[in-house]
Amino acid sequence: MTITLRGLPAAPGIGLGMIFVYQATELDMEGLPPPSGRHASDPNQEWSRFLEAQAAVDAELMQLSESLDSVAEDIFSIHRLILQDKTLTENVRQAIHNDRADAVIATKQVIRDMAKVFRALDDDYFASRAADILDIGRRLLTQLGAVPPQTQLAQLPPHAILISEDLTPSDVTQLPPKIAGIGLAFSAPTAHSSILARSLGLPLVCGIGMELMAIDAGRPAIIDGHQGRLLIDPTEEDIRVYGDARRQRLQRQAFAAAHAHEAAITRDGIHIPVYANANTEEDVYARREQGADGIGLLRTEYLFQERNAPPIVESETALYRRLAADMDDQPLTIRALDVGGDKFMAYASPQVEANPFLGQRGSRFLLARPELLRDQFRAILRAAQDLSANAVIRFMLPMISTVRELEEVRRLLTEVQVEENGGDAGGGGGATIEIGVLVEVPAAALLAERLARWVDFFSVGTNDLAQYTLASDRTNSAVAALADPLHPAVLQLIARTAYAAKVFDIPISLCGEIAGDVSAVPLLLGLGITELSAPLPTVPRIKQTIRECDMIQCRQLAESALRCNDADDVRALLAIGVA
Repeated sequence: MTITLRGLPAAPGIGLGMIFVYQATELDMEGLPPPSGRHASDPNQEWSRFLEAQAAVDAELMQLSESLDSVAEDIFSIHRLILQDKTLTENVRQAIHNDRADAVIATKQVIRDMAKVFRALDDDYFASRAADILDIGRRLLTQLGAVPPQTQLAQLPPHAILISEDLTPSDVTQLPPKIAGIGLAFSAPTAHSSILARSLGLPLVCGIGMELMAIDAGRPAIIDGHQGRLLIDPTEEDIRVYGDARRQRLQRQAFAAAHAHEAAITRDGIHIPVYANANTEEDVYARREQGADGIGLLRTEYLFQERNAPPIVESETALYRRLAADMDDQPLTIRALDVGGDKFMAYASPQVEANPFLGQRGSRFLLARPELLRDQFRAILRAAQDLSANAVIRFMLPMISTVRELEEVRRLLTEVQVEENGGDAGGGGGATIEIGVLVEVPAAALLAERLARWVDFFSVGTNDLAQYTLASDRTNSAVAALADPLHPAVLQLIARTAYAAKVFDIPISLCGEIAGDVSAVPLLLGLGITELSAPLPTVPRIKQTIRECDMIQCRQLAESALRCNDADDVRALLAIGVA
């Protein structure tokens, strides 16, 4: 009899294989002897040992970030920031020199204390960052010779379905490419391990609970990363259905890839541009091979990380000029620096807040630090001057929740235009600059018709819009499933925003992760979305799905979805299944 365990879908895909149980070795951070219990015979020598270990770990992380994709690069860049954090380094130094601890005890003590601080915040996002800190601690202790290297994961057999309480990003990078998938008792879809699994194409279900760890190794299983299911001891019928679905999915992917560079035009002749989301400069260049029609979201936080001060205008200008020149007049959508919530940087992050997702985020932060906004827009203006008149650069403002905020931001941007163009706010030639709002707060959706008077385009960020609409922290595994962008309340807000865009004749894109879900595409088009911006690997299938759509049927689907009671009803309506 099949046993079905349910969790949170964290990385899509279907895997068939055998259960492999992984018990991570504890770092033994608790029960440390007092620093005086293990004296350093030579504090200067122990300090040098730590610095050597720190340099070796930094080299490891740099190699990982360069050898993997841009998602891994971003994650391990954050790990390098944590590794080089002054608090960590200074506390280790003090433990060695003041408390006379050796390098191993000092490192354990500081890593333990830092992880405890994050765990004490009782928030899954910060708990995930605690896991990052412990991951770095393990690397340091391995270099110091106190912890043996972990090679067990690298030796997993083909088609293994790995189950564990949790995995660190380092664990995920060790996994061989032939495994079938991952099931985790804890974690969240926003954890770095989940993000890496998605980038590697490994199906992952998290938040299953400790009942998962009672499953014996060697039992046959199916991992369903679409619906968040783990089937233990599947029947022959289960294996047949999921196996057929997996084969069909691979065939569709191959067909979509072969036609990726063709326009996405519905059966009744409506062209829907499909853009790509980008995290780095390399992602922008990679859009070509995926057939993307432009960049619908360039996250610029990576420009501001790994620094002790903001980038100078000249370096930002040079980057934007390179990127825009590569676009071949396709739109390049640059999101303004989005700090706060789950995004931090050493010199520019807002003060510690009890609830950072409801704090000084996005445009709120930029209005408090207007020099960052002004310099970023100044760089865009200067880059645009060297481009053709057919080029388009879009500047997108995150976390707008009031008309007054938008008015104030527009005032600042106009001031910069006047300064750059010698008193003329109308522009100085070159590429077209468009200003838009990222609708991710319910208030912005409800005020969409008023906001539309001030902007050239809308983009909907469904990840945040869902969590704010449903009062459910998407980084908290206990409630993350509630923050579903297919909930009818969220769909109502999308439809309202799309209606305002239609009234004011401006394009409306959608750049949340749901844009990469092929089963949701007909619904999004029916709600009035005119452009989609999806994760790079999903672009070919999104375009192919659009070609199979009929707009009349899409609108009928949207009307039905808006009458549903909850997200489960909507998913049933969309017939989201194993395919």
